[in-house]
This record gives sequence, C-alpha cells and structure tokens, in this order.
Amino acid sequence: MTSATTHATPGPLRRLNWTLLTGMCLLIALGTAFIYSACSIRDVAKLQDLYRLHAGSAAAGLAVYLVLACINYRTLVRWSWVFYLGALVLLAAVLVFGRVEMGARRWVFGVQPSEIAKLAVILFVAWFLGRRDASRDTAAYLATLGVVAVPVVLVLQQPDLGTALVFVPTVLAMLFASNTAPRAFWLTLAAGAVVLLLVVAAVVLVETRELKPGTEALVRRATCLTDYQQDRIANFIFPDRSPHGGAWNKRQSEIAVGSGGVWGKGFRKGDQNLLGYLPPSVSSNDFIFSVLAEEAGFVGSLGVLLLYALVIGTVLAVAFTCPDNVGKLLCVGVAVMMFCHVFVNIAMTVGLLPITGLPLPFISYGRTCLLTMMAALGFVQSVAIHGRESAPCF
Repeated sequence: MTSATTHATPGPLRRLNWTLLTGMCLLIALGTAFIYSACSIRDVAKLQDLYRLHAGSAAAGLAVYLVLACINYRTLVRWSWVFYLGALVLLAAVLVFGRVEMGARRWVFGVQPSEIAKLAVILFVAWFLGRRDASRDTAAYLATLGVVAVPVVLVLQQPDLGTALVFVPTVLAMLFASNTAPRAFWLTLAAGAVVLLLVVAAVVLVETRELKPGTEALVRRATCLTDYQQDRIANFIFPDRSPHGGAWNKRQSEIAVGSGGVWGKGFRKGDQNLLGYLPPSVSSNDFIFSVLAEEAGFVGSLGVLLLYALVIGTVLAVAFTCPDNVGKLLCVGVAVMMFCHVFVNIAMTVGLLPITGLPLPFISYGRTCLLTMMAALGFVQSVAIHGRESAPCF
C-alpha cells in the first residue's frame, strides 16, 4: 500500500530570489551611507536630513517591493493600461501645475512623474507585445513606438532630455527581445544613429565656425535642443570651453574620482566634497558616485559596479527562465532601464558622456526614483516567484 503525501506549496515570501533582494538592499545601504557623507557637513538642516529621508523611502519601498512580489504579475499587467494612462495624466499635470527648479518643471504633488512613467511604459509594452494574440508585424512595431512617443514628448517639454532618452533603448530592447518586425527595428537604429551624428555635427559647427547670426540660430533650432542642452554637449566635446561655467561640475567630478586612487581617502574625508567643489545641490544625487569614488577609491567603486552587475544579471536570469513572454519582456525592460541609469550616471561623472540628470539607482537621493526602482524589482521578484505557475490567457 502506498500512502499519498501532499506537499503544500510554500508561500510567495519563502520563494523569494534572495540574490536580487540582497543586492538591492546592499546598494540602498551604500546610498544611505554616502548621502550622509555628502550632506553631513552642510549648514542647511534640510540637506543634513537627506540620508534619513532616503532610508525612510527605502523602508516604504521595501513594503511595496514585498507586496508586488506576492501578487502574480500576470494579474498586475492586465491593468497596465491604467498605470500608463495615469502616468500620462501626471506628466501632463507637471506642465500645468509643476514647480520649476533649476530651470526645469519636473515635480508635481511631491513626485517626479517621469520616473513613474518609465515603469508604466515597461508594463504596458510587456503586456502589449507579450500577449498570445499579439501580432509580430510592422503595425505592432509602430503601435509600440507610438505608445512610447507620447510620454517622451511630454518629458521633453519639462525639459528633461536625459530621462526621455532612457525610454528609447528600454523599449527598443523589448522590441528586440520579442522579435517584433526585425527589419523595422534595424532601420530605426540606423535612423537614430544618423540623427545623433547630425545633432553632434550641428553643435560642433556652431562652436568651430563663425556663422552669421541668422545661420547660427537656424542651425541651433535644427537640433531641436534647448540652449543649455547644446551647451552640455559642447562642454563635453570641448572640455576647456567653459571650465568655470557649465563644465565646472564635470571637471570637479573627474578630479574627485581620480583623486580617490586605489583605496580612497576614507569615509567623510573627500576633499572635493568637504571643500564644496562638488556643489551640495548635486553631490547627493547626480554626482553621488563622485563622492563614493573619492572616499572609497577604485576598490569601492569596483564593488559597487559588481553589485549592479549582480542585480542586473539576476534580473536577466529571471527573464531567461520565465516561460511566458510577458514576464520575460517585463524583466528585459527593467534590466535595460536600470543599466541605462547606471551606465549614463557613472559615465558622466568620469567624463565619458555629457552631463545629464540621471540618478544612480538606489544610491542617489531621490524618493520617486528609489521607490520606482524598488517597485520595478518587485515586479521582477513576482516573475521569479510566479513565473513557473500556470499562466492564464492575457
């Protein structure tokens, strides 16, 4: 006689991908520590408290992360169109009610909708391309580009070119992973490369040639960039163009990173930060890696890069093992979005890319960005937990 034994399926929290969770928490802990280092010497009490706000946001984000992990992502993506429309409403509200800070209008109701919109677009595109009845033709490809074009245009109106550009590789990677209209995909890449070269050529032309005022104005308008965006590109191409003006932060960041050496100067001992060469308005967010590199050196910087590689690699591993297309595309979108933030932020601090306002995930101060990135990994965790369960029709 054989006795049948039943094994209860362990709860969602018992099936957590601990590599993903641990890597994320370590990055948040590093962020809290170096935000404290960047702001502890400031005279303004609000700046001194940023590390507490970062830690508090992380605690709230962890709750969101665990809730999303417990819910089957297939249930959530059915409502992705609601998230997408809500993000568009918030982006439109920014242009009407948003407050202006540092020449841009990016915040409304205490949040930065452009960060929320990136995750909303990933969810919607994953649902649209991953459905079983989704077509794989040019019409689906063009429809996907239309989906991403609307939030990109709204973000560009703020203006926020850096954030707008993150949408493009994220969605293109999802289109590539879904094998949607391969010929149209490669044509889009070629057209984008040509446009990029023309924009750079226009900026170089204005900087190196004595053009008539009318001709210069025409060339500048043809780039479709604001004056300060063109200046950032020019400062990158010509580093000595404005050493005490627009290129100041870039040069001081490079000095901070280089002066850290192999082992760094020690926690809260970075001269560039302590002496104010890295302005307090940027040292805790866009240029937090400069503070980290100066104080922790090459070894500490390499450790941070390895942590990011661990997290992003784990997200891709979840994508490769997920049996359904929606979960796979969702993970690909999150991985590429995170990689863009990490690559662009660190590249700009070491002088490999023009300055742009992209935060470093989990380490830079920024509550909306932190919560959005944690929510994104919460969706990935849901894919890791529920991906192998029987999938309902979308």
